[in-house]
This record gives sequence, C-alpha cells and structure tokens, in this order.
Amino acid sequence: MTTVFKRRILLLLTFSYGAILAAVSALNHFGADRWWFGALNLYLPQAVWVVPAVLLMLFSLMVARHWIWMPGLCALWVLGPVMGFCWSLHAPPEPTGTLSVRIMTCNAKYGHHDVAALTGDIARYGPDVVLLQDAGGSLNSPLGDYFGKWDVRSFGQYVIASRLPLSGAEVRWISLPGEKQPCLRCLLHIGAAAITIYNVHFQSPREGLNAFRTARKRPWYLPEAIQQLGNNAEARLAQARAIRDFVRQEQGPVIVAGDLNSPDTSQVCVTLRDAGLHDAFSEGGKGYGYTYGHFLLQHRLPWLQLSWMRIDHIMMSAQLQSWRCLTGSGNVSDHRPVIADLVLKLAGPCSH
Repeated sequence: MTTVFKRRILLLLTFSYGAILAAVSALNHFGADRWWFGALNLYLPQAVWVVPAVLLMLFSLMVARHWIWMPGLCALWVLGPVMGFCWSLHAPPEPTGTLSVRIMTCNAKYGHHDVAALTGDIARYGPDVVLLQDAGGSLNSPLGDYFGKWDVRSFGQYVIASRLPLSGAEVRWISLPGEKQPCLRCLLHIGAAAITIYNVHFQSPREGLNAFRTARKRPWYLPEAIQQLGNNAEARLAQARAIRDFVRQEQGPVIVAGDLNSPDTSQVCVTLRDAGLHDAFSEGGKGYGYTYGHFLLQHRLPWLQLSWMRIDHIMMSAQLQSWRCLTGSGNVSDHRPVIADLVLKLAGPCSH
C-alpha cells in the first residue's frame, strides 16, 4: 500500500468521522431523543466518541504528520460540546447580600445506601435547602433526627428540608398512563421574597436501555427495544410538559430540581427551557457536572469514581442566577448530589 493511498484513506476516515460528529451534534441540538438512535446515544458514555480521534491521530503520525490537527480538532469537539463541557466566561460575582441560597438535590436511593454518607455530604456542602428523591421513609431513620431543627416538607418519595422557612406544601401530579406520579411544590421564604420550589423525579430510561441489552443477544427483539426506548422518552417528555405548564402559571421566581433522568440535550430539558428555566450547572458550573454512571464500575473497579451522564438538574427562572454549581461525592447513592449557589436578582416581595 503506497503512502499516497494511505493518506487518501486517512482523509476519507477523518472526514467521515467529522461528518458523524456533526450528525451527533445536530441530534443534540434538535433534541436527540426525538429519534431512538439519538435517545440511545444520550445514555452512553460520550467519551467513546474520542476513541476514533486518538486512532486517527496515531495514523496521522505514521503517514502524514502535518494532518494531525484534523483529528485533533475532532477530539476537542468531542471533549467540548459533545461531552457537554461547561465553563462560563461571564459568571456572576459571588453574592454579598442576603438574597442568595444554596440548593442541594439528590436521588438518595434510601434503603440501598448508608444514610451517614448523605448526612456527611449535607454537612460538607452546607446547603440551605435539601431536596431528596427516592427518599420514602427516610425521615424515620437518623436522617429525620438530622433534620430535627430544619423546616421539613415530605410526600411519598420526596423530602424538602430547609434552614429557611417553608410554606404552602402541595402535591402536584405529573402522572403517566396507568401510573400515578406526583411532584412536591412548596414556597421558600428568603426575607420578604418567596421562591416556588418543585421537587421532581421523572420516569427512568432503565426499561428501554435494558431492552437494548436483551436485543444484543436476541436481534429479533430490536423492534420491541426501540419501542420501549421511545415510550420511556415520551413518558419523561409528558412529565416535563406538565411541569412546564405549572411553571408558566407561577408569578414569582421558580426552582425546579431533582432527578430528571435526562441529559441536558434531551427534549425534557428543552421543554423546561421553553418555560423560561435555565440550568444552574450550564450557567455556574465548571467541567462536565456528571451525576450518574459511577456506580456501574464500582464492583469491578472500586477506586474508579467516574460518572458520564448529567441527568440530575437544578433549573431556575430568569429572576434567579447561578454563580456557582458543582456535583458532590459518589458515596451517597447511584446519583451524585448537585449543589448550586443561586442569587435572587429581583429583590422585594413576590406575589403568588
């Protein structure tokens, strides 16, 4: 094989790879879970897309060193937009007034993990408000004692615990066909201001993803797997639309936080942004902010604490701004907590 032919192969592979990345980026832009293959890709480690770039860079070193910049740009493309890297150049300054609040949300998976790890993270990050999902019955454990002096509201799997006053706890329904699904709404009072908080937990994609695992061994099962993945995506989208409609009816600042089971480029997050919400990590975070996936490797590689999806979110209306957002340890549960420092930009009382 001549050097000229090898260089042509390199160009062909590089441009093909770039075209695939462009297609992935286009899917993410328009809502990847509109199509089953986009929905499936959302829940895969996006770092796999950098592997072809590494191989093409090695190939370039062998046949055309001066072309190595092309797969190098593709690698940066993956490490940046495709993997959801965030680094705001215009982050707001640290607040100096009283109209700021630190919010922490976590799918606690109560009953499956050590409550001490959760209280340890709460003590470590010092939030003013804690929102828990999958926490049914947790207040009957030492966690209830820990929150003894906090203002607490709970229903079913949801817990909202605050060092600041809460009022107006209300259950709102984001049900699915044949399945009743609630969320928990209440008001958070910061001085004379009131912020509406929604604690939410959307439908899991687990059923659809497990169907694809079955289809790997039974190819004839693929159509049903595609259908199940699509049903999962539609269920979460329906719940997001319900929350969107609730948010549009609110008059003051709003926070929607919890386990959305949806990456930032999903239709779910697009729908919530259509209600005027924006994401705390996208605005105030640095890095990837991944919250899920680390536990899948812990049994074989317990030292490897890598997550690869950002499916837990804190979203807020335009009256609020995130000046810092980070993710907590992977010790609490299958989900890392999300912690955000939010500033209320409009002072004064808010009517509801």
